[in-house]
Amino acid sequence: MGKIVNFHLPADDVDRAAKFYREVFGWEFVASEPSTVPYLVHAPGENGGAGIPAAITRRQDIIKAPTPTIEVAHIDQAMLDIAMKGGQQGRVQDIPGIGRFGYAIDSEGNIIALLEPVAAPS
Repeated sequence: MGKIVNFHLPADDVDRAAKFYREVFGWEFVASEPSTVPYLVHAPGENGGAGIPAAITRRQDIIKAPTPTIEVAHIDQAMLDIAMKGGQQGRVQDIPGIGRFGYAIDSEGNIIALLEPVAAPS
């Protein structure tokens, strides 16, 4: 619990950003199937890459800088803990096939993302 599972790179032009990271660092991005908005993902392979998965998303009012996504066991409890410890909780949404996701603000004003992944089928 609490590990960083990916990070988001906000972009005004998602395709231009993907080209930049491919040409500069060799990172390959592909469109995420369950997403209804431009959302490209990079999964680092055996030859390196970003080290952890990365995603390029369209810049939003809330997402202005690279943002870590932290995996949590219970996102509602994590949002409550954030609010009780000096941060600000955000709206949580269900992403089919991925889990429950939401943004929050930590005690220092940094945007963080939280993900409660879908439980693996037994």
